[in-house]
Amino acid sequence: MAGETHQRILEATEKLIQMNGLARVTTRDIARETGLSEGALYRHFDHKEEILFAVVSKYLPALLDVFQAHPAGTSTIRANVTALTLAVLRYYGHLFPITASCLADTSLLTRYREAIHQHNGGPQTIFTLVAAYIEEEQQLGRIGQRIPALSIATLLLGPCLQRVFMTHMLGQNPFDQTDEQFADELVQALMVSTMPA
Repeated sequence: MAGETHQRILEATEKLIQMNGLARVTTRDIARETGLSEGALYRHFDHKEEILFAVVSKYLPALLDVFQAHPAGTSTIRANVTALTLAVLRYYGHLFPITASCLADTSLLTRYREAIHQHNGGPQTIFTLVAAYIEEEQQLGRIGQRIPALSIATLLLGPCLQRVFMTHMLGQNPFDQTDEQFADELVQALMVSTMPA
């Protein structure tokens, strides 16, 4: 029952953030949306920022599952990196509308940064994961070692975040291209410069 209530709070909070922006969502709004009292809400979370962090964190396991399903040395580089790219696009797609409103509120951004540091998480986690995968493939000789793993991760993740940003800002896909097409072409372009000599 507590797990269901917890999930209901997260879903209500995400819905409200997407409708109104994080800065305008109060614990009273969340309580009303879930049918709980504010007191009941505080039995599950200490403050609103903790709810936000839980909403953001709930998408991480699905991303980690894709890394588990595509470890270094299996399948082909292209298949693995394309799968990782698609997973990152989905993750950023969930994350961006939730966290973007933090940037407009400096006090909220400060509290969000504090929450990230307490949980040892944050946006750099994805870079770390992708760079670790790339480095393993480099050690196996399946990706060239001329370019540092973190640089390759940056070359991959930067366009993913830019695509999600433009899609949300414009309200539509800016290039009339599916995520699958985007991921495939991005990975193909990266492979030209990262394959072993």
